Order: sequence, then structure tokens, then C-alpha cells
Amino acid sequence: MIRLLGPVTTLCDGFSRRELLRIGGLSLGGLALPALLDREASAASTLRTAGKAKNCIILFLSGGAAQHDTFDPKPDAPAEIRGEFDTIDTRLPGVRFTKYLPETAQLMDRVALVRSMTHTSSGHATGGYAMFTGQTYPRTESEANFMGRQEAPHLGSALAKVSPGPGPMFPFIMVPRRLDAGSGRRAGQWGGSLGSKYDPMQTGGDPNRDDFRLENLPLLPNAPRPTLERRLGLVDQLNRQTRYLNESAPALALKQSQEKALDVIGSEAIRRAVDLSTASTDLRARYGRNLFGQSVLLGRRLLDAGARLVQVNWLRTQGAKGYAWDSHRENFEALRDDLIPPFDRAFAALITDLESSGQLDETLVVVATEFGRTPKITLANAGREHWPSVFSVLLAGGGIRGGQVYGASDRIGAYPADSPVTPGDLMATICHCLGVDPHTELHDQFDRPMALCKGNPIASLLA
Repeated sequence: MIRLLGPVTTLCDGFSRRELLRIGGLSLGGLALPALLDREASAASTLRTAGKAKNCIILFLSGGAAQHDTFDPKPDAPAEIRGEFDTIDTRLPGVRFTKYLPETAQLMDRVALVRSMTHTSSGHATGGYAMFTGQTYPRTESEANFMGRQEAPHLGSALAKVSPGPGPMFPFIMVPRRLDAGSGRRAGQWGGSLGSKYDPMQTGGDPNRDDFRLENLPLLPNAPRPTLERRLGLVDQLNRQTRYLNESAPALALKQSQEKALDVIGSEAIRRAVDLSTASTDLRARYGRNLFGQSVLLGRRLLDAGARLVQVNWLRTQGAKGYAWDSHRENFEALRDDLIPPFDRAFAALITDLESSGQLDETLVVVATEFGRTPKITLANAGREHWPSVFSVLLAGGGIRGGQVYGASDRIGAYPADSPVTPGDLMATICHCLGVDPHTELHDQFDRPMALCKGNPIASLLA
């Protein structure tokens, strides 16, 4: 990768031989620079909704959060369904959560809880694809472990095309990185058939580290703007000297995007947003000094810097068990010690932070997961297995009417008993809140038409 910051090692022609050889790979986290920075809204987009939200942050609990042991407990069910956790009251009369969610329980007058999410994809990759794109993965589970340009785009990528918001910040960002599965990269986490132009920027790194900096974009203030301008002028040098680069579309796109790149890299507001060392000790502590908590804080600051949609992923690297919310074994121990408390703290800090700053009404917050867990506990391992038939999501702010539960699961938390909600419906609701017509037609990189959403907004959730 060409270095935009750092020590300069040049040849007599003004740039290093290694940099010349790597010009074709100029990227931000493996994504082409012009692809990420050239984000003109599609002319085909027709905005017919009046959503209140300016931006959206999705907290994705990867692995599959157990609905019975979090937001949809069944205290009257048999022990093999009910599980080990006691429950507590929330701010909504008659609505109870597990006792390890005390802060979230006290926010339920500002939050909408959907207890009837449902789809049919029981694998991590296909389940994630459903929740990221609003569509069913069309091939096998093993194929879904590898990203392909033929697949549907992530919601964030679709928004980056039809409604990217004001610059200069990237419209779609993943913190700290996308979710991988084995040796592959799960489908549905990028621009897919829209092309690399709409892939997300990934921050990389561990925001909980005191020396954290973005791995994929050098935004911390360690070089003056003239230095950045000189380095970004490298493309012009190459264009003057290399016929291939002069004639290639990527080089022309790079040239056209230089000013946009400089806006991003040279923005003091963006530099401050990603420099967590400028956050107070108290603020960082309120979000939780752990990977997820600090990722949520970083995501919130990236929204302030102008991102349209930020997805914060819970990675498997957090927690002693090493399997995130995929609790096939030791479900209750993992939830009690590693999973629920850090989530509870970070989510509560995010909601109260946005509320105190007056930004909750214009920021849509979504808590999602790829599926739920089985009603019946696997006694041999004290775990719960994959279960997409019913699970829960949370929404708050940004045009959502808080203080309600939408839909219901049956008496053992196995299937929707009322008002089932599909991933397509959830995506359409998010789009509506962001002021984007969910039925907008967009075109892929080969100009083929495709629907933005394959569901409908849930009217009852809207303020």
C-alpha cells in the first residue's frame, strides 16, 4: 500500500520504486480509494419519506444472541426452556428482561423491542447475510462464507449509493472490521453487486488500546496538510510518466478523487473523532474499557464526523470463551460473565450520550444479531443452538416510537405468535427512518435494476 503518512524514501524521480509498483493497489483497508470516495447519489433515487434520522448505528451481536436469556425471557416455562437467569422489571409494565440487563431495562421507555424477528437461515454466514441485506442467501452455506460480487449489497452500501449524506466522511463504516468465518469472509458485508465503490471503510485495530489509531486510514494528526498534498500528488506524477496509468480507468478515477481524499484525510473534525485519546477518562469508562464498549464509542464519534451508517461488530476475540454470542456450550456462564454486562453498559452509554447531546432524535440505533437460540437447552453442554425462527432486535431514536414491544414469540420462545417481522421489513424500516424510500430502484455495476428493500416499514414502530 502506498504510504500517505510516515517517513519519505524516494528515488530521484520523486517517489519510491516500491510505491510505483504498488500504485495499482492504492487502497484503504483493501478497498479502492476512488471507490470509497466517489459517492454521488444515484439519480434514480426518489425520496418520498420524511424520516427524522440523519444517520444510523447498528450494534451487531455476532454469533446469535439467546432471546430467552436477554430480551424475551420465559420465566413461567419449564426449567429446560427457562434457563438459569432470574428476571427483572423494565420501565414498561409487564415487560421483563434477564437480571443482567439492568441499564437497558431502565431505558425501555425510549426503546422499541421487536420480539418477532424471523427468517429461515440457520448458519452464521447465511443468517448474517439475511440481516445485512434483507434477503435470503441464494446458494449454499459454505459458499456464503466467501464474499462475492454477485451478491446483494449490505444496507450500508445501498445507502452509500442512494443517500450517502454530506461529506467528507465515508458513508458506510464497519468498526472495527467485518466478520469472518473460518478461512472465508462472510457474504453480505460489502457493496456486492453494486461494486467496490460502495464497500465499507473498516477502522481495524482495537479501540480499547491507549495507542489506538485507524489501521486503514491515517487520520491522526502526525503530518501537516502540505505533506498530505504532496503525497496525494503522486498520482499526477505517475500519470505524466506512465501511458498505462494515463489510459486506465482506475488512474483517472484516482485523479478525480484526489480532492475528496484530501478532504477526508486532512479534516480536523475527522481527526478528532477517531482520536479516542481526546475523549475524557470518564466518558471512556462509561462505555466500558473493552473492545466492544470502545468500538461503540468510536462508532458514535464517526457518526458525528459525518458517517451515514456505522456497524459495530462484536468480535469473537472479546471474552474468555472466544465464541462471541455463539453459545453452544456454557451459555449461561458466557452470557453472565463475558457478554451481557459489556453490552448493557455500552448500549446504555450510547443512548444516554445521544440523548444528553440532543442527538437521539436524529440518530437511529439498532441492536441486531444473525438469529436467536433454541428454546430447549442442550443439557450436555449447557448451551443453546442456532435458531432463526424467532429472535429479538431493539430500535431507538431517529423516528422510532420508544416504550413499546412489537410482536411476540410463543410461550416457549420458538416461533412468532404475533406480527412476524422479516429482515426485509427491518431494513425497510431503517430506510424509512433515514428518509429513504425503501422501494427505490437502484442499479448494480452492470446497470441491472434491483430493489433497495424487499420488505415494508413497520408502521407501528414509527413515531
